[in-house]
Amino acid sequence: MEIWNKYTARIRQNILISSEETKDLKYWRDDMFSNTIIYIIPLSIIALIPSLLWAFESKLYIMIWIDILSVLVALFIGLKKRIKIKHRKLLFIGTVYFLSFSLIYFVGLNSTLYLLAACFLATFIYTFKNQYTPALLNCYISAFYIFAYYLNFTPSHRIDFKSSELFAVFSNLIFLSFLICSLVPKLFNGLDESFKNNIKHTQKIENQNKVLKDITWVQSHIVRTPLSRIMAICNLLKEKDNTEEEKTFLMDNIIVSSNELDNIIKDIVKKSETIHSAEN
Repeated sequence: MEIWNKYTARIRQNILISSEETKDLKYWRDDMFSNTIIYIIPLSIIALIPSLLWAFESKLYIMIWIDILSVLVALFIGLKKRIKIKHRKLLFIGTVYFLSFSLIYFVGLNSTLYLLAACFLATFIYTFKNQYTPALLNCYISAFYIFAYYLNFTPSHRIDFKSSELFAVFSNLIFLSFLICSLVPKLFNGLDESFKNNIKHTQKIENQNKVLKDITWVQSHIVRTPLSRIMAICNLLKEKDNTEEEKTFLMDNIIVSSNELDNIIKDIVKKSETIHSAEN
């Protein structure tokens, strides 16, 4: 358990080091990417052994190197320090697409699910200028494979399939890819608006709390000074042996202290009005 905690802390520190502290939508997408890397590394290492055995038995030696390279890239993305998260994401997406295409090319159409997963992951963890970029990549890969298939450039597979099956599989892949690229950004736009509203609401509450703390401090400290002065002067005026000059001096001080207290109260009222205006 301690090893796992150190492992997850290392990856999160490497990936989220450049993320903003404000937990907005960008932060959560980066956090989701870090969690993806955290779980993909051990799972890919576990899956590597049977994949290598299968590739060796099938004499697909190039797939052995591709599988090993993919795992090493995942380790590099998660454990290497001082890399911008944008570059980590692009490297991860590129590796997933490269692995997916390699599986389709060397294994067959039953591996098209990896391209769909690549599209899904790319849309979730990265914001593309063109939201349909992952779907377009699947279009290009599908077209390239079909072109290579008809020119007999693809290796022979154990499972034969008809041309109609070829078009059916890739057309469904493209359809689902564009569907993902259409729906996921809409989901994120709604979440982004919700995050922004929550952040604004939190900031508003924090500002109001700050104003209330200022008002409390003013009431307990600044108001006390002129009020104590007025109370002390009133006690002095009760004395019967005060001369007229002393009484005039004391009355003048009461006026000064009263004006000072009045200004403080006006300042408190202004601060209170900022709270009410912020609520409205």
